[in-house]
Formats: sequence, structure tokens, C-alpha cells
Amino acid sequence: MFNERIMKRFTNPKYAGGLRGANGTGKSGDSECGDLIKIYILVNDENIITEAKFKAYGGVCTIAACDIACGLIEGRSLEAALRTNYYQILEEMGNVPDNREYTATLAEEAIKNAIDDFYKKKEKELKVK
Repeated sequence: MFNERIMKRFTNPKYAGGLRGANGTGKSGDSECGDLIKIYILVNDENIITEAKFKAYGGVCTIAACDIACGLIEGRSLEAALRTNYYQILEEMGNVPDNREYTATLAEEAIKNAIDDFYKKKEKELKVK
């Protein structure tokens, strides 16, 4: 049912797990559809995402989309990571069943929310100083 790329990411995700010291966290999904995603990022002083991890509750394509999303943003600037989109994630996934394409949208949303969270924390930190 799922292609080799999706199954490889699902059975052996490189970016699964929490991230101690993460300075940005993004959530997406809802309990009604059953897919919940959390992406964690660690951003250095040059605004480069040095590490990205995810936790997800969902099916095969949800796990694959998150793993691909983290791979696409790790090592990139925040600006470049913000340009990561649904289409790039789907392209990396390969042939995705129509009823599972939304998983790429969830991953894109979680990336943007994680970066937004990073900026909010940084702004708050600057106000305290």
C-alpha cells in the first residue's frame, strides 16, 4: 500500500524523539482526526536550525512526513526553513495516497509553529534583559 520511501522513514525514522534544550516547539493536528505532531528545533546564535526532532501520534504517513520535514529543515536558516512547504514534503514522500496527503500539511504547519515559538521566546527573552 505504501511506497518504499514512506516505509523506510516509518520503520526507521532518523529524527524521532524529543529534543532536550529545544528553543522552539511546534504542534499541529487534532485529536479528532487522530494525528498529533510536535516538532522540536534547536536554533543557534546564527539562526540556523542545528537539530530537529519530532514526536507524533498517527499513522505511517504521519511519521514519514515528520521525519522528512525534520530532515528538510535541519542545518538550514530559519528563513529557509520557513519556505519548506507541503509540496516539498510530498515530493520526498513519493506516491502518497490521496487520503494521506494532509500529513504533509500537518508537518509544514508544525515547522512554522516551531519557528514562531522560537521567535516568541527570543522576543520575550530580549524584553527581560
